[in-house]
Amino acid sequence: MKVEALRNISWGGSWRNGSWEDGQESAVRLWNQARETGEDFAYQVNRHVRRHPWKALAVALGAGVVLGAVVSLSASWSAKA
Repeated sequence: MKVEALRNISWGGSWRNGSWEDGQESAVRLWNQARETGEDFAYQVNRHVRRHPWKALAVALGAGVVLGAVVSLSASWSAKA
């Protein structure tokens, strides 16, 4: 899995040897793995929403109601203070 690949990157060895190129290669490799993981996550979310549109709509509605309640309560509490 990609998480294991992220854990296996050795940052300390690159910096102890003073090799800037090794550090750059590690950074590029980490960036590419993070981007690929993000793309995989976005693909999975897109696939799930397309398979279960009503469930996705219900989750979005619930999140909106909760967020609206939190904002409303915090606004009313700050008005009292």
